[in-house]
Amino acid sequence: MKLKARVYQIFEIGELPLSNNSVEQSIRPSTIIRKNSLFAKSTAGAEANAIFYTIVQTAKLNHLDVFKYLELIFEAYTRSQNLDLKAYLPWNPTVQQICGK
Repeated sequence: MKLKARVYQIFEIGELPLSNNSVEQSIRPSTIIRKNSLFAKSTAGAEANAIFYTIVQTAKLNHLDVFKYLELIFEAYTRSQNLDLKAYLPWNPTVQQICGK
């Protein structure tokens, strides 16, 4: 067992969780998207689907109301020719204030 020392490190550092369920749950939507993309009619459709789900998951990870966040970015996108994307990132304080839970 070459990796025995690395495996046992988890017992030396008491702060490490013994389970990685939270990580597995966080990537579950990505796995579902990947599997659903197999049935997309086109590569562009699968790519658009992946982008949409990435936006949704990023909003969730930043504790935003997903519907409010999507509404905010879609309205901004349809109103502006030169959209400043940095102003609409989920961790932007203004976005947090408008769309936060």
